[in-house]
Amino acid sequence: MSDTVLEARELGFCYSESEEGIKNNSFKIRKGEVVLLTGDSGSGKTTLLKCLNGLIPSVTEGEITGQLLVGDKDLCEMKMFEKNRFMGSVFQNPRTQFFTENTTSELVFPMENYGMTKADMDKRIGELREEFGLDGLLDRNIHTLSSGERQKVALACALALGQKLLLFDEPSANLDYGSAMRLGRIIKGLKEKGITVIVADHRFYYLSGITDKVLLMNDGSVTCYESEEEFKNSGYDTRSFDLFSIKGFGISGKEERKSGENKRTTPRECVGKITDVSYKNIVSDVSFELYKGEVAALIGSNGVGKTTLARLMCGSIRPTKGKIKTSGMPFYIMQDPDYQLFGTSAENELMMVKKDADEVRTVLESLGLKDKRKAHPFDLSGGQKQRLQIGMAVLCDRDLIIFDEPTSGLDSKSMEKVATRINGLRNKSSVLVISHDYEFIRRVADRVIYLEEGRVKDDYELSEDTLDRLNGAFREMEMKQTCETA
Repeated sequence: MSDTVLEARELGFCYSESEEGIKNNSFKIRKGEVVLLTGDSGSGKTTLLKCLNGLIPSVTEGEITGQLLVGDKDLCEMKMFEKNRFMGSVFQNPRTQFFTENTTSELVFPMENYGMTKADMDKRIGELREEFGLDGLLDRNIHTLSSGERQKVALACALALGQKLLLFDEPSANLDYGSAMRLGRIIKGLKEKGITVIVADHRFYYLSGITDKVLLMNDGSVTCYESEEEFKNSGYDTRSFDLFSIKGFGISGKEERKSGENKRTTPRECVGKITDVSYKNIVSDVSFELYKGEVAALIGSNGVGKTTLARLMCGSIRPTKGKIKTSGMPFYIMQDPDYQLFGTSAENELMMVKKDADEVRTVLESLGLKDKRKAHPFDLSGGQKQRLQIGMAVLCDRDLIIFDEPTSGLDSKSMEKVATRINGLRNKSSVLVISHDYEFIRRVADRVIYLEEGRVKDDYELSEDTLDRLNGAFREMEMKQTCETA
């Protein structure tokens, strides 16, 4: 009996009124394989993933060609309830796939839809609790969970019916290093149980050592590598498999910051000062200053209070105690672009920040959005929306600019464009970047502020001499997740 779970034969798809899509792709995915689907933004990963999870052609309109087989069945001809019993999906933002506000209700939701008895549902809840470490997460309000906790619940929901195939869309985008490594251990455990896992992602260090196959997308076509080692020898940039092997600082990756290079001999202009700030039980006695001419990276595990600090500095919430003083109102770029895009086109969005058409077009071109200038912001991809937000920050006239996870979901080329722009902002402003992206931090940060359990654990200028402190912080985040899930 064949162990093939999914087979594509000359698979292609063309969106309605568009030539964009994928074309003539053939590959096989076997039982228990961990498959990485990667490639640059716009290469066709999302389209292929929608084909694999059945959203194409069931939901997304267009013309599909070739075949996608599950055993001897064509996936396109299967009913939705049949697909759902066979496969589960975890989206980049799990909040978009929840139907209820209570975690336990969310877990039983698919079971209720398939008419399982109360006794069977209780038994399955117990199995999921043990399998995915859901102690402390049951019967909770979903909106109060951290990104990592929401993802854990979404994962359990995706396998609630005993599905044999699991698909992830950019699962590491909003996770700290420790949570991503924990996800890698979970995926390894699923693999050992014979569950097939397909992961679409730009960052894949958490899959190192467990990847069986790589599907590399380029201009709508798949190149299939039958092992992790074969992919590493392909010539494609595979540094993401080993973050700490990255050499050098700076956007070129070659020019290293020398010892003492960041030491300043002239007085610096302070544009943000936080003094003994606490907020509820999230952050406690936090103090630091932000200076014009530097990029500071605020790092720490999911849920330690990084975004809360950003909101406190912007005045959207008030501290329980302590003082915050900034030079004017900070410009805040949120983690979720949909919350702050209001224009009728990408160009119009930037014109609301600065009414200089020539400068707006220059910024759009530098961020790879020139051909999208007339597109409605909500028609852009997630990565394109994030780059549009970067453009807003470039054009704003503020002394303090705060970015919350500006590279989540970006491929390496887009990340480099964003890093170049943020490096340029230090010429006019102080920049605070909240980030889990190790490579990005190495490229832009002059300084690192490490937050742990709501307090500043470390604060230092980043150089060759202090790199071990950054690496140590990331390894501490991993160790914390290891201890919590042991």
